[in-house]
Amino acid sequence: MNKEQLAVLSKFNHRVIKHPQFESAFSKIEEAYQLNDEIGFQLNLICIGMSGTGKSTLKRRLVKKYPESYAKDRKIVPVLVIDTPSLPTVKNMAEGMLFQLGDPAFFKGSAVDKTGRILNYIKSCQVRLIIFDELQHFIDQGSRAAPRQVSDWLKTLIDQSGSSAVLMGLEQSEYILRINEQLRRRFSRRVDLKPFSIACSSSFRDFTKVIKGLYRTADMPLSGKLSQDLFKRWHFATNGIMAYMVNLIISAYQVAQREGYASIHQECLEQAFIESIWSEGEGRLNPFSKSFNFNRLIKPGMPFHKIETKELAI
Repeated sequence: MNKEQLAVLSKFNHRVIKHPQFESAFSKIEEAYQLNDEIGFQLNLICIGMSGTGKSTLKRRLVKKYPESYAKDRKIVPVLVIDTPSLPTVKNMAEGMLFQLGDPAFFKGSAVDKTGRILNYIKSCQVRLIIFDELQHFIDQGSRAAPRQVSDWLKTLIDQSGSSAVLMGLEQSEYILRINEQLRRRFSRRVDLKPFSIACSSSFRDFTKVIKGLYRTADMPLSGKLSQDLFKRWHFATNGIMAYMVNLIISAYQVAQREGYASIHQECLEQAFIESIWSEGEGRLNPFSKSFNFNRLIKPGMPFHKIETKELAI
């Protein structure tokens, strides 16, 4: 792979692909940060979205805009991001927060002691926004008491911290709010990140704009015009999910380069779908094949089987 090809792939790796839904989500979360920073107002949100819709990109953009810095005697952490462990307990949640805040003895002390140190660090590190990601891990995985215990601890910690907070995770994350009424009341404001919908004209219009932007980033001339038929095939191939869209265009670029094409042909997309999304997606099961049957790939064994389909109606 030559330097020019590496440069194109690097652009995809570092580029934040903006669209109205993403910008709205970022704006709402940033408002929670700014209100806390400017007047000490605590604003809490829950951000829900299936995998690949942009939650991780939101986090990275916030941390990049409000980065850590160092004073003479301490670290300043405007935005604290905590990834919930796969089996969350008060102990490992507290230790994870202390570790991120720079406590060298993050593993020492009782739960009460660790909580007190977290609150002291939040104040001294000037934390204005705490993001708890992978919230779906709170769903009961054995001990029925565990989700309740951790959610109670989380509620108390957030209240006492004075910082704004965002709970972020997959759709099933809402379970933690259902089992804890007080937490639900504190996080009544919701931000959704959904796949682009083919059934909604404005959403599909945003989808086509993003695809055009992806082609521009690939820095290759198009093979013909981007037709409505091709946009529809793109949607069947990705279910409107941003991560799949990016993976597909990167793979199509690589196929075009490998085969010596001067532009990205539909044949490139057909092969890229097999290589980057579904290895069994050939013939009538490949959205870019001339024999594609235009049925959603949501049956068992297909790439989008577990994805909720109500937002994706044809």
